[in-house]
Amino acid sequence: MASGARQRALAAEIRDARKKSGWEAQAVAQRLGWSKATMSRVESGARAITEADLAAILAIIGVTGTERDRLLGMAHDLHQPGWWESRATAGLPAQLTAVLGFEREALRITELTLALVPGLLQTADYARAVMSGGGVPAPEADARVAVRVGRQEVITRRRAPVELTALIDEGALLRPVGTPGVMADQVHRLISIGKRTNVTIQVLPFGVHPGIDGPFLFYEFAKAPSIVHVEHHSASAFLDEPEDVSAYDALRSTVLAAALSAVESAELLATYARDWEGRGT
Repeated sequence: MASGARQRALAAEIRDARKKSGWEAQAVAQRLGWSKATMSRVESGARAITEADLAAILAIIGVTGTERDRLLGMAHDLHQPGWWESRATAGLPAQLTAVLGFEREALRITELTLALVPGLLQTADYARAVMSGGGVPAPEADARVAVRVGRQEVITRRRAPVELTALIDEGALLRPVGTPGVMADQVHRLISIGKRTNVTIQVLPFGVHPGIDGPFLFYEFAKAPSIVHVEHHSASAFLDEPEDVSAYDALRSTVLAAALSAVESAELLATYARDWEGRGT
């Protein structure tokens, strides 16, 4: 099954390459024996494309050499399973599989969390405690923890790590998840990962703030349109309509303005780390 993020990214690349070549979409479609609507669906990411069809498009518009190889490689990867689909973590909910794909393809991610530390920043012990408290059976919890920890590779990988901005409600730092030792380790993890140049952690202080209505994830891609993921107790959804994305983009800016700076947040995190360490003695 093709990754939605990969398909959207390739679609944007095809559209850019075609425009740079000076070809009109309808002219390319005619050469291929396609309708203009089919070409439009390919360039919007609504229709997956085979390597053979992409090779034909590239031949028509004159893309050769390393750029041709790069784009054909992207088409090949469309139907390759991600690591989460090829290991013991197969069978994940479709929504989570989509989240994992978007995380790997995103250029930037902004995440607002209220009750818990963001999944991309959780320690294994913290994640396990979250699942245990939620009634997840131990064997299943182990697989989910492996997925959650594995997801974090997107911010630590050497090549083009994702730029992450984590907006964390202060309540998540005070809420006990697991033992005081688990909490102390988790807060120290936030302090440590926050020193990376691609990670910004900002705390939303106690009180009513613009993000109080609910958490969200805002994904930005190099060329494909942005996507928002919202999740509640009984449902979750991906929003990609321009008006919805624009609304969350504005909300993101408002929440960022209400949050403590990265420096102030680091100082507050240090205070919570000492507090949790003190509770463990």
